[in-house]
Formats: sequence, C-alpha cells, structure tokens
Amino acid sequence: MPSAEPLRVLVVEDDQLVRTFLRYALEKDGLAVVEAHDGAAALDAARGGGVDAILVDGLLPDMHGVALADMLLDDPATAALPICFLSGAVLSRRHGNAGFGCLSKPVRPALLVGLLRDLVAWREQGGSTPEQRRAALRTLENGFLVGP
Repeated sequence: MPSAEPLRVLVVEDDQLVRTFLRYALEKDGLAVVEAHDGAAALDAARGGGVDAILVDGLLPDMHGVALADMLLDDPATAALPICFLSGAVLSRRHGNAGFGCLSKPVRPALLVGLLRDLVAWREQGGSTPEQRRAALRTLENGFLVGP
C-alpha cells in the first residue's frame, strides 16, 4: 500500500536563514516545503495550488502577514487554506481558531508541526464559514504588536 502524500506547507519568510531552519524542521517531520520570500511570491505560490497550509511571517518586506491573509481569503482558490502566523511581534500564541494559528519566534519545531497538522485537520473536517474566518483573523490581528 503506497504511503500518503506528505503535507505541503508554503513557508513565507523573508529571512533566508529562518526559511532554511523552518524547511529543515518541517522536512525532518515528514512535511514537504514550498518557499516564498515575500507576500507577492506567496500569493503566486498559493494560487498555483498544491499546498495544504501556509506558514506566514508576521512582517514581510512588502506587506504585513495579516494583509496577505486577507488577500488569500478574498480569493476563492485560496480562501479555505489554513494559515499559521509565525512572528516575533505577537503578544501570545493561539491555536487553531477557524483555520488560523499564531506562534511566536523562536518556535519549537514539534509545536509548529503539531499546529500545522491540527490546522489541516480543521480543513479536512469541514473548516469554517468565510465570516468565521474573517472574525478569527480580526482577533489575531489585535494580537500583533505591529499592525498592518
């Protein structure tokens, strides 16, 4: 019996060293990684399909991670994708509300992988309505030390 395809995570991080660490940590746990260095590249990669979840730095060179999430929610092709923020500019971590999660840097790889798997399971179990997702994103937005 063939093994299941690994979860594919789009890692959106402008710092090459952090992207390399995240790739290593996720691949070590059996996940596949697609990389983007800014919000525009992330939108292209997400719209191209083939990713199961998105891991987004809170502050990107071309936009805030929350602005990227809003754009992803606006597009029917990406609106249901689970999104986990990873930032040094958050007040506290939050787990899996309407397909969103938030962890602060530095992050323990096991915690990150667990949250990503939980977020994908949320989607597989039916997800949330667009209104619930927008409300959850607004709540997360209030937890960032630096706003969009």
